[in-house]
Amino acid sequence: MLGIAVVEDDREQAALLEAHIRRYAGEHRFSVSVDVFYDAVTFLEKYSQEYQMVFMDIKMPMLDGMDAAHLLRERDGKVILVFVTTMRQYAIQGYDVNASDFIVKPVAYPEFALKFTRLLGKVDWRALSTGQDVFIKTENSFVRLSPADIRYVEVKGHYCVYHTAGGEYRRYQALKSAEVALPAESFARCNNFLLVNLAHVDKVEGMSVFVAGEELQISHPKRKAFVEALIRFAEGAGT
Repeated sequence: MLGIAVVEDDREQAALLEAHIRRYAGEHRFSVSVDVFYDAVTFLEKYSQEYQMVFMDIKMPMLDGMDAAHLLRERDGKVILVFVTTMRQYAIQGYDVNASDFIVKPVAYPEFALKFTRLLGKVDWRALSTGQDVFIKTENSFVRLSPADIRYVEVKGHYCVYHTAGGEYRRYQALKSAEVALPAESFARCNNFLLVNLAHVDKVEGMSVFVAGEELQISHPKRKAFVEALIRFAEGAGT
């Protein structure tokens, strides 16, 4: 689950930002936890490093967002920090605290969704993985896939193409990176360019494996290990 903190003294703006976050998460099918703080002092007192992202208003009473950001960085140098402000000129100061972006109030959903998509590309999703889902930042979208729904992963150029019943999803990455993120007991390579979900294998004939009706080629160097992985998977599924 993605943990987000919203630090905003204007309750109406805080509610709007939270609504945008939850709407985006609902549309893109991933879980999110949103904690709202109406002042920076309380936020810092209760700060938890379980947050992956912080939306920080700049103009606040008691302790403004910029000073709060400096104190935050003393505790956590990795959390993604986004300033929310009514004045663009404040945003340039964000470089001092390694802010990832800024959003100008009032926050419209289309602008928020565009920026949020980019911000999610900075999240270390593997650190959040439950072992059940794979988060994919594609060229122009953000999706959450269950490994069970992935039929196979194919290398095309510098991209991995995730083939599912619901369509194909391209991601700029090496096959090894995809392999590490998927369950080793249910995924195996049939050649250097294809990673197959063994649960979707219909049959193996000669140098071909049939996955959800598609014929894929098995390479000679990979055939023995692939067939052994398929047998282990079948035996495990039967227990």
